[in-house]
Amino acid sequence: MVFVLALLVYIFMKIRSEPRKKLTFNRNPSRIEYTQFALCRMDCYGVNANTITSILRNGEISRDKRKSSCPVFTVHTLTKRGMNIFITVQQCGTIARVVDCTNVNAAAPCNCIDKENPPISYLKVIANAFFP
Repeated sequence: MVFVLALLVYIFMKIRSEPRKKLTFNRNPSRIEYTQFALCRMDCYGVNANTITSILRNGEISRDKRKSSCPVFTVHTLTKRGMNIFITVQQCGTIARVVDCTNVNAAAPCNCIDKENPPISYLKVIANAFFP
């Protein structure tokens, strides 16, 4: 009986120590979608869809720490034109949604407003306007 119990404990510990499946970044999504905010910033920085595809395929990847069913990744690279571009991509299955595009080398920031994810201070202003 002690042997069976020891065997079960050993199996349980072995299963717990197995590496969990890592979330992998799909470099060749079947479809790429863009938010209005990302399109505005792409237009401002002179970045086109071909550049975004190149960044997805060749850029360096870092994963956002937020846990969700659709993980968010930041991908960056230095383009042929010398722009240091960072894109934020949310992947759900084989669909990649470009949420943001940033050019670190840009002299002036773009005047794009993210209506889908407004900043917290903006939400406080709206709340104070309706609930003084």
